[in-house]
Amino acid sequence: MNERTLYKVLIVPTAIVVVVLAVLHYRWSNQVSESTSVRLADSLQMSMANWHLNFYRDLSDVAGALRVDAENSGNLALYGRRFREWESTAQYRDVVSNLYILNTDGAGPRAQRLDLAEYVFKPAEWPATLSRLYQQLKQIAPPSPNALTSSFPRGLAGWKFESNPAALVRPIASLPGSWLVVELNRQIIQTKMLPDLAARYFTGVDGLDYRIAVVSGVEQREVLYESDPGFGSDAVPDADGRMDVFGDAVEKEFGAPLYVFHKISENTRLAGMPGAMGTQWFPLLNETSGEPGWQLILRHRRGGPLGAFVAEMHRRDLAISFGVLFLLVALVASLIVTSLRANRLAQLQMDFVTAISHELRSPLTIIGSAAENITHGVVRTREQIDRYGQVIEGQTRQLSRLVEEVLLFAATREDRHRYNPRPLEVSEIVDSALTATADLIEAAQFVVERDIPPKLPQVRGDLAALSQCLQNLITNALKYGGDSKWIGIRAAVQIDSSGSREIRIDVSDRGVGIAPKDLPHVFEPFFRSAFATSAQIHGTGLGLSLAKNIAEAMQGQLTVVSQPENGSVFTLRLPAENASA
Repeated sequence: MNERTLYKVLIVPTAIVVVVLAVLHYRWSNQVSESTSVRLADSLQMSMANWHLNFYRDLSDVAGALRVDAENSGNLALYGRRFREWESTAQYRDVVSNLYILNTDGAGPRAQRLDLAEYVFKPAEWPATLSRLYQQLKQIAPPSPNALTSSFPRGLAGWKFESNPAALVRPIASLPGSWLVVELNRQIIQTKMLPDLAARYFTGVDGLDYRIAVVSGVEQREVLYESDPGFGSDAVPDADGRMDVFGDAVEKEFGAPLYVFHKISENTRLAGMPGAMGTQWFPLLNETSGEPGWQLILRHRRGGPLGAFVAEMHRRDLAISFGVLFLLVALVASLIVTSLRANRLAQLQMDFVTAISHELRSPLTIIGSAAENITHGVVRTREQIDRYGQVIEGQTRQLSRLVEEVLLFAATREDRHRYNPRPLEVSEIVDSALTATADLIEAAQFVVERDIPPKLPQVRGDLAALSQCLQNLITNALKYGGDSKWIGIRAAVQIDSSGSREIRIDVSDRGVGIAPKDLPHVFEPFFRSAFATSAQIHGTGLGLSLAKNIAEAMQGQLTVVSQPENGSVFTLRLPAENASA
């Protein structure tokens, strides 16, 4: 399978699958994030609604107990009996500080307070705490008797809430200018009712899930209750939930003055909103004053605001998922690259088999032909026998070099080769390589220009291995040296980048050079350039790879510089003995 076919089979389908998975996962992740936000918003809204239901019930019980029809509304004794009945069953009986009948008609205020010992109203001093309330009540026109008997749940028509002081107020229909005032004990609300409600509706496994505050006012902010010190003292712009504890529910969105951090589900909107469940907000006594009533504020305790928490979880989920997807892409890409390399290596190995078969066939054919001529008496004279013997000897050496090269390559690849390093003279290495390739140089009619300065520092290495390394470079120069018939071998000492001395041995030719696209691959096993294949230049593709392996085994390196038609320079660098400069 060629690389183009492999690209079509693996890369294109994989890219399509990855893109589809990424798009689907992004959509699914958005849907999950949206569902999570809606679910959390629903849960928070229901908790807030139930909190309000309970709080409203605790306050409306006393208002409902004081329910008196219009005909009997002037019977003050009836209020006392009803209050005593409520007090006997109320959970927070101390939430009512006093029960007053206030009269704002006439020259000045008149007050009657319920005696909690006898449960009868007695004249009393106008309480200083209600002086502000008096001014407000004077400005309010008494409602008609029909308004006070309208179909308000549990007989609570006409009751209104005043936040400062905390009181429930209702006009008395049969006594014009008179008001029934239930003065609330703010300390009981702050220290008992609100903490109990918070624990009941906002407690998780590890305590309160939310920071909770009930506040009053904006510019002059008053904190009535706070679950955590300091929370609610300042504005909380990133609150997860807000709810007006008192106010006109009719004019609010969805029938309730309640806000949560995210939109809620349609089912919850229709059936779960406090207004839909029959809950009523006590209207504020003076709705035009611009002073807000009490407000419940919540923010999630762990992970910050819920909206930010869900968004962060969404981003984290996307980051992890796309990280895994990227890993998958990397693994697939690695698999594809490995497959391409394996395919290319298989092709190179096939080329190697073909090349080495050709390299073996030529000497074997010559040896066989010479042996056949000798056997059949074609060769008769001593001179002919000597010439045929030289041919057989030369071809045998060529075969031996080829076999040794293959065996040495296999040994270096499997790290089975054992070297015997010792101090060596550079001239000794070069002379050994030239001696071993002398017959090849002579047969090719090349001129070798040798420039090895005397007294060069020694190098440490294995003589046979380093000689083999230079032999491979010389053989390569013979094959690709072209018509110049010239090889240059030079050595010099130089300082490397670390400040140490190294020996540099250059093997140069003036031949065809190496194409830029082939240059990165010349040291790869089995690699043969397109030029070598088309020109039918003998070779196995192992020589340069073996030379590089030997250089690195000797703690050196082998590099090449080449330009097409201008020859090549292969440079062997070896650390000098006592290498410090």
